Amino acid sequence: MSDSKDLEGTDKNPFSTSTFLKDVFMCSLVAFGGPEAHLGVFLERLVKKKKYLTEKALMEWMALCSFLPGPTSTQVITGIGLEKGGRRLASLTLLVWAMPMITVMGALSFLPYGLGSDGRWPDWLSFLVPMAGGFIAWATWQIGKKVVSDLLTLALWGQGFAVVLLASSPLAIPLILASGGLLAVILGKAPEKGGDSEFSPTRIPWGLFILFVALAGMSTIALQFSTDSLVGAFERFYRFGYLVFGGGQVVVPVMQQELVDHGELLTTEQFLGGFGLVQALPGPMFSFAAYAGGLSEVTGGGGRQALGATISGLAIFLPGTLLLFFVYPIWGRLRNLTWAGKALNGLNATAGGLVGGVLVQVVLVLAEVPSSLGYLLITVACLSLGKLPAPFIVVLLGVLSFALGKL
Repeated sequence: MSDSKDLEGTDKNPFSTSTFLKDVFMCSLVAFGGPEAHLGVFLERLVKKKKYLTEKALMEWMALCSFLPGPTSTQVITGIGLEKGGRRLASLTLLVWAMPMITVMGALSFLPYGLGSDGRWPDWLSFLVPMAGGFIAWATWQIGKKVVSDLLTLALWGQGFAVVLLASSPLAIPLILASGGLLAVILGKAPEKGGDSEFSPTRIPWGLFILFVALAGMSTIALQFSTDSLVGAFERFYRFGYLVFGGGQVVVPVMQQELVDHGELLTTEQFLGGFGLVQALPGPMFSFAAYAGGLSEVTGGGGRQALGATISGLAIFLPGTLLLFFVYPIWGRLRNLTWAGKALNGLNATAGGLVGGVLVQVVLVLAEVPSSLGYLLITVACLSLGKLPAPFIVVLLGVLSFALGKL
């Protein structure tokens, strides 16, 4: 999906697998907030700094992954690995991106009685939300410049912006993206031709789709004949991974309903404590599954608890990854058609509007504490300089917030 010959992976700029995985790991350490904030981190490091892909290509990945169930930002960065090095590199990318937080959240499930609290983090960590807002603001501006090129794409950007603020159903996002693509096909101009994509046509991996369906069916059937709670953990979190659209903000309430309200596997205090902490840590919010799965096995001893955390943490990422691997070659063939190119312009413009809508939501929350807007502006200022790495921004704001808390 990349669309420039100056990108890493060309003769002019050779691609290094180890360097790419190092960059993925660095993203995992500073990707606070939800998918839109993660998009800002990817934009800053993978696009602007390292040139693995372009802004438009990043938005194409976001649009495509927004149609799929599962963790959107995880699928985006896994998809970048898929394009750069096939399924092997994509799998390594997923592990490097997700395993640090899966490990941390699984380990936290061993704390006595879980994290029983009101789910709030220390006051000096209050800079995390506005900092994530700064990454979203930066992504909104940089991506908006690329995807809005005429009145139609401006209108499609506006509908994406509006749906975030006005719609309550998670299905609104894939529906509005479909609307953007359809309107662009009907009303848009044909895109310019040119060998813009690094995509090489491959056979459609029907075996992976069959595996995706088989795992869903077999785990459901196994649950009817087995009372082992680990079988239930795999079925439960694999199901969460393929039924939920909209990322961690949607899957966590679904988990609460099943694990706390109905299953009574966790107390409300334990659940909220873990939810508060996963929001204060970098990486994918789906890693909360490791904490919930581990704590669900607390009465079975340390070994079962570790297995519960590992199985749950990996199971929730598996279906979205299998679907991504299946859909990628299909989309790679379709995107070269004229109507698909027009649809892509509409999808990108609408997806850009989604990011802008999330920014407004964040700013409205931060406006209740005016000092928080200062952290957002500092983050944007640092990103605009173009030379300050994201870890430096995190440390800078952390030190500033801690110092102000001591005054």
